[in-house]
Amino acid sequence: MSNIFKDFDSKYEPKTLADIVFHSTDARETVAGLVDGSFGFPSSGTNGVLLYGVSGTGKSALAKILPNMIEQNNGGEIADVTYVNVAQGGDNGAAVIDKLKSQTQLIPFGNAYHYFVLDEVDNLRTESMSSLKVAMNTGVSNSIFILTTNHFSKVNDAVTNRCVVVEFNAAESADWLPKVRGILADYGVTGIKDELLLEMIEPCEGSARKILAATRMLIAKRLKRAA
Repeated sequence: MSNIFKDFDSKYEPKTLADIVFHSTDARETVAGLVDGSFGFPSSGTNGVLLYGVSGTGKSALAKILPNMIEQNNGGEIADVTYVNVAQGGDNGAAVIDKLKSQTQLIPFGNAYHYFVLDEVDNLRTESMSSLKVAMNTGVSNSIFILTTNHFSKVNDAVTNRCVVVEFNAAESADWLPKVRGILADYGVTGIKDELLLEMIEPCEGSARKILAATRMLIAKRLKRAA
């Protein structure tokens, strides 16, 4: 069997909110309101979005697509985004945060806002977290910060106070059925009962990575049997 999954990740990585499996209607509505501007975001000293929850639920994937969606709803096209994956160890982002702070002092060129995505922001050291707060203040009118964390309690209160905080935890297994069925149909795999799909999805505990991996395995097995 040839590598039928060569383009799987690029094909099924989220591109719109419809591609995201949210754990609650409230979380979906909150994010939609941030994107379409109906909440007046950013304003009143709030220019951050903090997505928090357990690992693997799609926080990083959502954070990645938010800038373009927000920019397009502000009349632009492609957002100019600075992505930072805050790793453990080293300076834990001190130099990077200083660079972001400098960028916030500039007028956005060709965009409505500067966009900064900080993945695993809880890895910032105390002094770097304080610098992030200053950067958010400096760019309060021209910058949007999108932050993700698996450890909400480790994020400085001064940072969370400048954010719309969105819980992003594991969705119910049944909420994944439409997405899984859509992928199966794309590969010509049909006729599987919901009960069997739920038996596959539930052990994944809401992890998008595990659910998509299990879906690929199911497709491969079904196609091999049919060959």
